[in-house]
Amino acid sequence: MTTADVDSIGRKEYQQRLKRRRQRRQKRRKMRVRQIRMLRMLRSVRFWTRFLILIVAGLGLIFWSRFAVVYQIPAYAVQGSLQNVSAYVTVKQWWFGPPVFDVSAYANSGTMAGEALDNPYHFLLSQMGRYQTVITHPDFIWVKYIDS
Repeated sequence: MTTADVDSIGRKEYQQRLKRRRQRRQKRRKMRVRQIRMLRMLRSVRFWTRFLILIVAGLGLIFWSRFAVVYQIPAYAVQGSLQNVSAYVTVKQWWFGPPVFDVSAYANSGTMAGEALDNPYHFLLSQMGRYQTVITHPDFIWVKYIDS
């Protein structure tokens, strides 16, 4: 806008045009600021989502490597510290073994020979092999007791 245009339109109208131009610029700036904030928020959400997924995966790996869930313990295997226990979480004596033990599945696996009928507890321990320490020497982290 030149000075000749200013003279022809008058001072009030010129001020109004300047005001509208200023308002448009402010509106554009606010829109840009909003867009930048949204992009930053989106990047932050993506970062924290990835971080939480990594933490959950790490905790899952730690649990799988060092802890075991033991459940369905047969009545004849309930001895010593396993009295009134239906399931528990224990620390394994080894790293990266199976994280879940269905004890009744070990008891029912294999052929039921005379030894199994005479002493089912020893048969269970022989079927569990190197994993028998989760039954014989449990190091309890969490215990679910039998409801009496």
